[in-house]
Amino acid sequence: MEIQLKKVHTGKDLAISGLLFAAGIGLYFVNAGLGIVLALCGAAMLLLWKTGYKHDSDGPVLTKAALDVAHSCRQGLKDYLDGKDADPKLTQPGTNEGVVRMEIYYNKAAGVAYAQLFDFSSYEYEPATQLVELHSPRADKLLKEL
Repeated sequence: MEIQLKKVHTGKDLAISGLLFAAGIGLYFVNAGLGIVLALCGAAMLLLWKTGYKHDSDGPVLTKAALDVAHSCRQGLKDYLDGKDADPKLTQPGTNEGVVRMEIYYNKAAGVAYAQLFDFSSYEYEPATQLVELHSPRADKLLKEL
């Protein structure tokens, strides 16, 4: 079964778009044109700008982190995501070394993480693993490396 994550609003998204909308309403009385533009931008942000992710409707809101790591870390990370007792090490890629992309969706407070590895080939990233769900303490061990 493939894990699907959907984009959702975070508290910060709602606060920023609400403040922009309120500033537009307040500015309407000083400069009507600029106030309307700001209020419309705030409303558009409320509808379109979502930076959080959720696995299911009652789960925690997740944050996304994407990083490029050295190709030498690939096998250790792949083993760790496959459930083997490996040590996940994330090191920065060197100038003469290949790159592996790792995308992590996480919530540290809930102790939940979803991770996936990608190989860089033909100028695009191709999935090397499926999206894997990790719970504490395995999720904490990977998040400590970020």
